[in-house]
Amino acid sequence: LLSQEAALKYFLLGSFSSAFFLFGAAMLFGFSGSLYLSDIATAVATRGGQDGMLLLGIGLVSIGLLFKVGAVPFHAWTPDVYQGAPTPITGFMAACTKVAAFGALLRFLYVAVAGARWDYQPVLWTMIVGSVLAITQTDVKRMLAYSSIAHAGFILTGVLAFDRSGLSGALFYLVAYGFTTIGAFAVVTLVRDSAGEATHLTQWAGLARRS
Repeated sequence: LLSQEAALKYFLLGSFSSAFFLFGAAMLFGFSGSLYLSDIATAVATRGGQDGMLLLGIGLVSIGLLFKVGAVPFHAWTPDVYQGAPTPITGFMAACTKVAAFGALLRFLYVAVAGARWDYQPVLWTMIVGSVLAITQTDVKRMLAYSSIAHAGFILTGVLAFDRSGLSGALFYLVAYGFTTIGAFAVVTLVRDSAGEATHLTQWAGLARRS
């Protein structure tokens, strides 16, 4: 039942985020006449009175990508889905999906709409609120989910630098985060008892003595 609830929640919220993304892409197409990032960047540099359509497109596309990243305030799905999904799938989502989503976000912000960054940069700063961790979790996978939300905030700090150092820092962070997250979930799959995976923190008590 927990897995079914997690799947339904991810499907519904993912559908909403995809709709936001598509509406944003349509707005950017209306603004620039193209969906190529280079053409959008050219239109941003030479824009003439269609700022409303541009900013709406940036906002809607960003919502779709930030949902995949799991950044606040688009993070509500993360703890339940991480807990309900099979641990190997959760590890894949936490590492590979987040890296791919940040890659798309970096391409979009640094290539397509970099010329308008002063218009939307203040809004993106609110996304780093996820750095405040929820420390009251008793499930290991939910705790790693909140850790993932916090890491999204840390990476966004580098993204918002909008220079070569910020870009290289974000990419380095993503590589390190991806490998360590896969390792963390690999450990979770190995800690078991007679009922299967032991994800509650009380089941980890005395683990060093037993194993």
